[in-house]
Amino acid sequence: MADLICAALTGCLSAAMYLYVFFTARGKGPILSNTYLFASKQERERLDRKAEYRLVTIVFSLLATVFASLTVFILTKHGIFLFLALALIVCVVIYAIRETAKTLESEKKER
Repeated sequence: MADLICAALTGCLSAAMYLYVFFTARGKGPILSNTYLFASKQERERLDRKAEYRLVTIVFSLLATVFASLTVFILTKHGIFLFLALALIVCVVIYAIRETAKTLESEKKER
């Protein structure tokens, strides 16, 4: 029973993230990136919104896939889905750090 509850929870998180990605891929909705959230109003006006939407779309789609693979792992107990989830987490972290560094570097050049 606990497995089904965990599977339902991870499945719902995955579906919610895919729904968010559906809108951010079209340049709509809130931008949930640290660069954008912690920027002042003046900095937000100077930020490249298209690049921020792209960053958020990729990161959240990978995270949604992580939760989807965890859901399948919980239901089937096939270890390959757990390894897939771990590999995707590593990819998300590397991509987010790389893109954040690029954004900060471009901001330094503008100043």
